[in-house]
Amino acid sequence: MSNPILEPFEGISLEQWAAVNAKMASGTAVEEAIKDLGIDMPKWDRVNAEWLSRMKNDTSFTISTKYAAAFNTTATGNLGSGAGISADSIPFEKYVESMVAQDVLGKQGRDAQDVLKDFGMTVADYSNVSSYWTGKMMSDFSLAGKMAQLDAEFRKKYESMKGEGSHGDLEF
Repeated sequence: MSNPILEPFEGISLEQWAAVNAKMASGTAVEEAIKDLGIDMPKWDRVNAEWLSRMKNDTSFTISTKYAAAFNTTATGNLGSGAGISADSIPFEKYVESMVAQDVLGKQGRDAQDVLKDFGMTVADYSNVSSYWTGKMMSDFSLAGKMAQLDAEFRKKYESMKGEGSHGDLEF
């Protein structure tokens, strides 16, 4: 029996929707990303809104799980595609630092995508790397302890940089 929340909307499947979003996260303009679907912007806007609404209201997380798998299969960044990500692509320490930097510097007004550029990553890279290291933490619980330690160290580092490059010198 099929799940009605996974039925295509206006002929666009969850996997197709995820693939377009992955292309955009990889740097492709939306108009270019939807070309393979043969749809125009108004239809994309309706399809995107519907799938976002379904995902938001899906308490079983069925959509988000399938979306993540489809997104990570399609998303390619500076580090390659999801299946090609490994510990050699980005060390655990650098992953944790990029996560903390986005959080702390984001609160100081820096755009997360801009912060990722400091680490040589795109949004697609970060998504792929996050999936890789999250999977590793599920099978190696010692990484969770290491993550907590690294998080504290990097948080201290980035919080001490307050104002550097974030227009913190401006007063209103």
